[in-house]
Amino acid sequence: MLFGTSNCISAVRAEEAAKTPILDAAAKVAATESVQSPFDLRVTPDYCQKILSKVDQLISKNLYSADIAKNEWMKARAEFGKKIVESKTIMDLDQWLNAAIKKMHVSHCQFVTTNDETFYFLNALFSRFNNKPKGKMDFTGVICGGNGLPFNQVRYIIDGSPGEQSKFVVGDKIITVSGEPYVGQANFFKTSGKKIPIVVERDGKGVTLTVTPNFKDPFLAYIEGTTRSARIFDSPEGKVGYVHLWAGGQEPRDAFETLLSSKLAETDGLIIDMRDGYGGNSLTDLDFFYRNPIGYPLFTMQERGGHKSGTKEYYNKPVVALINGGSRSGKELLAYSLKKSGRARLIGDRTAGYVLGGRLFPIDERCALYLAVTDCEVDGVRLEGIGVEPDVLIPNPDYKLDVAQKQFDKAKELLLPLLKKPLPALNGSK
Repeated sequence: MLFGTSNCISAVRAEEAAKTPILDAAAKVAATESVQSPFDLRVTPDYCQKILSKVDQLISKNLYSADIAKNEWMKARAEFGKKIVESKTIMDLDQWLNAAIKKMHVSHCQFVTTNDETFYFLNALFSRFNNKPKGKMDFTGVICGGNGLPFNQVRYIIDGSPGEQSKFVVGDKIITVSGEPYVGQANFFKTSGKKIPIVVERDGKGVTLTVTPNFKDPFLAYIEGTTRSARIFDSPEGKVGYVHLWAGGQEPRDAFETLLSSKLAETDGLIIDMRDGYGGNSLTDLDFFYRNPIGYPLFTMQERGGHKSGTKEYYNKPVVALINGGSRSGKELLAYSLKKSGRARLIGDRTAGYVLGGRLFPIDERCALYLAVTDCEVDGVRLEGIGVEPDVLIPNPDYKLDVAQKQFDKAKELLLPLLKKPLPALNGSK
């Protein structure tokens, strides 16, 4: 189960694209590719009509609610159809199709294009189901827009990514890339391995940064981000572990459990950061936190030279978790479980309430439709449109860096008194 970032493009973004040479630059790149190149940003009325018809067909046949498809979608299609067909660029098409889709008030529904990071991530993830990985991109790890933010405002940065190495900061607003107005992923087409100058607005001032994108699978980059996020803080009360769970799925779960059984195994307490990133998690991601050590005795091995090694298959120390409006889909299941069981206290903002089952429908080389195909409940509770409330509310709707730090500090404050103390009985335990 996954979510797509809410990343409808503003009219300002489309206007900037229309008056920038980036369209010509993208066209030159496209000329070296296939007839319908993923790097071509221009569209025609015939093309837009074809895409609209395909989206209409997919929603009508596959949306989890036939009533919403028949009523809300058809009203939205009528309202925005003319603007969709008259689009001049892939950014215009993105803007108006997503404006129509938003009218359904349903999560896990988004039209995505080669100008969106989400397009590549979802392609990389879903292609794994048929063992034909695809979706590589010129990856910076700097994710902008979504969750109500301006399209050019940095919302989060993946640990260990080129963006983190280049000293991007959450809250930066990207103004230009290589001297051209920022419009999205299109600014980074064919830039991997090159040093790219980027001007950002930070605290009202212009700051120039240099980033070198990597050409890579973004799904793997998020897994690497989780591994690289892990760290340990020493305190008089004990060792505090930290890890940012950036995405879900089998591979991310394996990476998470590897950390819990190795680097983080001997910590006295843990902060799990589930803010932002992607979903895709299942409740089994929490297995390490609910296992009874009696049932998982430590298995050790000794080499000829005398070196011993062992692996713990459980984590029986206190835990707190950070959540926000960017904690969506599968991460909301984890938050619900941790809160209901009492295994961890939740700090931050209410989760998004985006809890439907999504599927990616490729349309062509430039775009795809991410669509909610199943309704979902957890423990008989429908979290769609509701979300999970934190135990300690520290709202941060504008993604202020200092408020995000306050959320972390509060999590640490609550965790420290619990270190080296027996865990309380879980809710429902005898």
